[in-house]
Amino acid sequence: MIPRNLNGEPTLLPTDRPASVLAAEEIGRALANRRSTTDNGVIADNGHSSDIGRSTENGGPVPNGQTTRNGTRVKRDKRRMKRITPPARIETPALAPDDARPVLAVFCWEPPNTPIGQSVLKAVTALARRQISVHLFAPISSGSTIPDLHEHPVGEIEGDDLAARVQEYTSRAANAFLHQFPGGSPHVTLMGYEWSGAGALSLLRGLKNNRTIFALSSLERQRSDMTSDISKRINEIEMNALHEAQVILAQEPSVVEVARFWVPECAARVTTARQPFPVEQFAPSIDAGQIKARYQVGPIDPTILFVGDFSERYGPDLLVKAMPVVLRNHPQARLILVGDGATYWTLRVYSRYLLLDHAIRFPGSVVGQALHELIEAADIVAAPSREATPWWPIQAAWAAQRPVVATHQAAPGLLEHEKDSLLVYSVEQSLVWGIERLLYDADLRVSLGRKGHDKLEERFGWNNVAEQIEQLMGVPARE
Repeated sequence: MIPRNLNGEPTLLPTDRPASVLAAEEIGRALANRRSTTDNGVIADNGHSSDIGRSTENGGPVPNGQTTRNGTRVKRDKRRMKRITPPARIETPALAPDDARPVLAVFCWEPPNTPIGQSVLKAVTALARRQISVHLFAPISSGSTIPDLHEHPVGEIEGDDLAARVQEYTSRAANAFLHQFPGGSPHVTLMGYEWSGAGALSLLRGLKNNRTIFALSSLERQRSDMTSDISKRINEIEMNALHEAQVILAQEPSVVEVARFWVPECAARVTTARQPFPVEQFAPSIDAGQIKARYQVGPIDPTILFVGDFSERYGPDLLVKAMPVVLRNHPQARLILVGDGATYWTLRVYSRYLLLDHAIRFPGSVVGQALHELIEAADIVAAPSREATPWWPIQAAWAAQRPVVATHQAAPGLLEHEKDSLLVYSVEQSLVWGIERLLYDADLRVSLGRKGHDKLEERFGWNNVAEQIEQLMGVPARE
């Protein structure tokens, strides 16, 4: 059967058409696709551009976009624009290097003007300065401007029911955390302070199996007789946190004992927190002359202070023996020996024998704020120990930014000669050299006091607390 078109005329299949007809149609299609002839008579066709005035060696035009090189025809590259296909979806940008840093989420219900709130704020501030990304979820903001400390105030909660208020805070803090970390994040460590911050740990720890740290300064069993309903409720929350938390950070050794007694299985997870040296107890704005007057010392008299036991180990006798030589060049120098012990009366008699009663003071035991003020008023703090002794007098001198002269044996591993102290030998001649060098050089006294203070902050201040928290987070130790 012969196929026909709409007019009833027979339609030939391609195979039925004569070769001449097919060739004519092919040529017609080719001519229809060609562009008009250019001014120089060269034809450009099907996207091929012809070079104006280009010809073969015999002067003929270049046909069909081809050129002859050394008698060989080489097809020219087609100048077609590459097709650009838009991506099917927008790729998420790669995380910045800072995003890989450890993250600590802290939950604290206590306001920043309370003792616990102040401690938390100082700890997270020290962590942020150590390049830890800290997110603090508290009722109100502290106003901190440290870049790596991100505060998420959830608002103050009013009401008379303490348990209900803490529960509302827990709900708000958990929602704020999920808003900051949608779906949770396994690299975030959760840290809750006291029983009021433990609820958030219980709610969030199961999301991505986050590491949890429960920090507490005391337990309800230590604070009350456990007869009221609120005490029982608080105790229940604390016991649950002791069971669940991966790390328990106790601020006092007594808390460790109570926790281990009531929840024996938590014994391996309890650790005692490092305590920062109380630098804030040493105020630099005191009237030094007024403090010296309490010990019958003139306001501008160079004052050398010793704090410790009266024994061979602490070496106060070396200071007494050194004073006659010191007084030759510094007749106004005064020595105050604070403490008590087996050699107390021996040294008093020896001082009188050397006619040093006018230059040496024996106030006996001085403690508390009176001792802090005396250290602040002193010009030099001496530690002439014959063997290793407690570091507190040196740390207190650094807290008050006072220069220290000490023997090499007094605090091995702590003191550095001419960097944060002057080190001498445990003989009176060497001790005289150290004292006189400080008395002659006021700039050196200021420099050693300042560098000692910086070292105290680094090794025994809140930076030391932050270092411990980093270890509990699993952060590799810094070099």
